[in-house]
Amino acid sequence: MDIQVRGNGVAIDATLRDFVDRRAAKLDHLVGRVTDAKLELRGLHNRVGPDTTAAQITIRSGRDVLRAEERASDPSQAVDQVFDKLERQIRRVHDKRTRRRAPGQESIRVAPVEPELPISADDVDLEEDERVGDLVRTKRFDLKPMDVAEAIEQMELLGHDFFLFHYADEDIPSVVYRRRDGAYGLLIPSGG
Repeated sequence: MDIQVRGNGVAIDATLRDFVDRRAAKLDHLVGRVTDAKLELRGLHNRVGPDTTAAQITIRSGRDVLRAEERASDPSQAVDQVFDKLERQIRRVHDKRTRRRAPGQESIRVAPVEPELPISADDVDLEEDERVGDLVRTKRFDLKPMDVAEAIEQMELLGHDFFLFHYADEDIPSVVYRRRDGAYGLLIPSGG
């Protein structure tokens, strides 16, 4: 696997690069058709305690996007932990796909959507001086048409609690999310 390594406040020396290449090579047999692999190492300065290194890896393989992040005091340790986490993710996805294809088992079911009452500005109590928060990050990405089961799988791969996707059945952008009870929800915008 050819992996791009970028350091932000962390020096990428030959020893660390060799270590990353050895760990990436161990994943070659688990992930097929890798189109893009990136590892970013960021130096984090803590007010209390030692500085840490955050290692974030993102791999694109076909329609799947796998992402993992770990932090440790040593860059090599952070790399080791993030590859371990990614390997567990890959195995979990493989196991889910294998179980889903087994005969006699159901795939993910989506409960019928009940319309909710619209919320007006009068229903929300906000004081004029109340500050909601600052926008700190903006992400742009392509919305690919997929069904709900695939959107849930992508959400789980990324380790997020929600996932924005183009719902192929409705031909509209929608959001799938994890509920507090562990079930999944689907948000579909209505016209008007």
